[in-house]
Amino acid sequence: MDAATVMAKYNDLVAQLNQAMLVTDHDRVPLLWQIMAHLGQPDRYFHVIHIAGTNGKGSTGAMLAQVLQAQGYQVGRFSSPAINDDREQLQINGHWISPADFIDTYQEIVPVLHNMQLTAADVSIFEWYFLIGMVWFRNQNIEWAIVEAGLGGQFDATNALGGPQLTVFTKIALDHTKILGPTIEAIARNKSKIIKPKTTVVTLADQNPAALPVLKTEALNQGVRVVTARELTMTVTAADLQGTTVDAHSDQFDWSQLRLHLVGRYQVQNLSLVLTAIAVLRQQRVTLSDTAVRAGLKAVQLPGRLTILQSAPLIVADGAHNPDGMRGLVASVQALLPKKRLIWVVGVLKDKAFPDMLTALLPAADLVIANTPANPQRALPAELLAQTATDLRAGTRPEVLVAPTIQAALTLAQQRATADSAIVVTGSFYVMRELQQAGWAVLPDD
Repeated sequence: MDAATVMAKYNDLVAQLNQAMLVTDHDRVPLLWQIMAHLGQPDRYFHVIHIAGTNGKGSTGAMLAQVLQAQGYQVGRFSSPAINDDREQLQINGHWISPADFIDTYQEIVPVLHNMQLTAADVSIFEWYFLIGMVWFRNQNIEWAIVEAGLGGQFDATNALGGPQLTVFTKIALDHTKILGPTIEAIARNKSKIIKPKTTVVTLADQNPAALPVLKTEALNQGVRVVTARELTMTVTAADLQGTTVDAHSDQFDWSQLRLHLVGRYQVQNLSLVLTAIAVLRQQRVTLSDTAVRAGLKAVQLPGRLTILQSAPLIVADGAHNPDGMRGLVASVQALLPKKRLIWVVGVLKDKAFPDMLTALLPAADLVIANTPANPQRALPAELLAQTATDLRAGTRPEVLVAPTIQAALTLAQQRATADSAIVVTGSFYVMRELQQAGWAVLPDD
């Protein structure tokens, strides 16, 4: 078949998958355990680093993957959400799964389901990507897999993994509270259930103080240790929209002048976690040279994280989609662009804590343009977002406007921009996808 025919077949296949989100069904992980067993436990053929947390999973996973790849390992990565194409969720050494490999792997799994008296429709689309990823990774003889939990941990499809070498927890904050629970402790408890015997847990030195005891308790229950960096100092020696240079020191590592092509204060926090994980891997006799660490970190480019879309007027895009993420974004933008008049183009989902997101954003805004993300089921109407912003603002500032689409919002933002303006597009990864589909280069095609 020619490439166009294969792509059409792939698109038809994906369209037929069960689109339901089944993470709230508590019987899903035991079912996936059974499917993985019938598939021959594909995750036992490579080393796994399992990552969970509220914010920073993608950045942390990308850094670890690039460092391992720079050392010469074959590295698979399962992450979500996708921005341009769902195949982004499955990569080996930075290359997306091909439509042909996706179809072939799907066809390899279907007979196994039939032998279990299951059909393809009994597996949700997220579960399908997870299963296809694990089998594809095995078939491609990878050595390491970086696997990010999709939502929570306890009932997430990725909890069907057997025995990760490392279990890494990024920043835990309030998000998906209707599913995971209303408190940090409840959310941390859900995420902590991915901890398994024989793993090593790595988390932030400044992990949320309500979350850390929960992680430590579950680690104790599983008989495994928790590693955090002590006496940590992360000194930013240079920072602009092209990248960040950091001196990093702790009881676990000692680095000077590490260069990241990632920007934002939150990336420095993610870097401290990655360096701690690297230190633990080295203790486990995993070969990771200083040269590979430096080269890998320098090579990381992550879409939708303070990504520059245009220089005049300056437009940057970031997928911050919860209050903690928005606070981190605002702090980063204010530090990087202290003299800019900030125009915020914002679209959010209605199941997010958008009033708290706006509370973080409004003091840093000269103009807010609300738009409705292209997700009919979950999008918050721009009019409601704008009304909430108007109710929350102090007095009559910032000005709040509404635009029907992301492109209309950007056109309006550019019309209102002056020489000292910067435009920040944010609120959801669905907004990032919409930007890409509208022709803005949030990420390159594979």
